[in-house]
Amino acid sequence: MSKKKKTAPVEKIRLSGRNIYMDKKGRVIFYDMITKKGYLVGKQNENSAVFFKNRFAVILFAAILLGGTLLSGLQALIAWAVMMVLAEFVFRMSFLKKLEPVTDVDFERRVSALQYIVENKEKGRVIALAVLYLLLAVLVVANAYVEKYSIGLCIFSGCIALVGVYFAVLHIIALTKMK
Repeated sequence: MSKKKKTAPVEKIRLSGRNIYMDKKGRVIFYDMITKKGYLVGKQNENSAVFFKNRFAVILFAAILLGGTLLSGLQALIAWAVMMVLAEFVFRMSFLKKLEPVTDVDFERRVSALQYIVENKEKGRVIALAVLYLLLAVLVVANAYVEKYSIGLCIFSGCIALVGVYFAVLHIIALTKMK
């Protein structure tokens, strides 16, 4: 009788993006372009990694909300700059310090957003996200028109709409690649 070796179950890809790689050992590696170092991202650091990966977009939207509701444009710009510096400081001095540096990084493959969507999301959720991103694009442009935004804000709204269309198309392509 031969005994079969039990293999560890392959863990699904949890993160994706420009600086996220999977090496030959199946480890998730965050590569910091500034320090030129790789850092091992464990399951316990996954949520923090997602936030810090998206920190620039989160802070931009927070500054826009502050500028549209509580602060003047100049105050929102100053708040944005302060939040960017603080987020980068916390990222470098706190988050990266918690991660284990990896010296033997073998960048086998980058985890693309499309691959992440195909492998980790259900069809219903992908359809819903594609529709919601298209709605975002339409509503942002409609809001700019209804509110009679200045040329600068109209261009900015158009850029946000393009991002919405990009993510909608990305989800539609992922939907066609799903089994």
